[in-house]
Amino acid sequence: MAELRTLKQEGFTIVAISPDPIERLKETKAKIAADKKGEVPFALLSDPGSKTVDAFGVYDPTYAGKDEDGLPRAAVFILDKDRKVDWANVSTDYKKRPTLEEIRAEIAKLKS
Repeated sequence: MAELRTLKQEGFTIVAISPDPIERLKETKAKIAADKKGEVPFALLSDPGSKTVDAFGVYDPTYAGKDEDGLPRAAVFILDKDRKVDWANVSTDYKKRPTLEEIRAEIAKLKS
């Protein structure tokens, strides 16, 4: 998440959404900022009840009925100015996310 700072500097709006409570998101922001590369320049939004997770269809049933119920699959979406999804990457393995270069390549394709 920390490397996404550069996209913000390039003029993109970035929002991270999590079912975590606001206090935990504040802790996450502080942990990322502690890397001495700067603050997180985008919003970390709390999604209690996972309404956004459900709306985007990224609910992860692996955690159903557990304390972590409501966690999403790892997902990255690129939306257009009308908030229509132009590109999506959803992974069942949270460790496998698109690289910053892959995200930039998708943005370049959409611009052309």
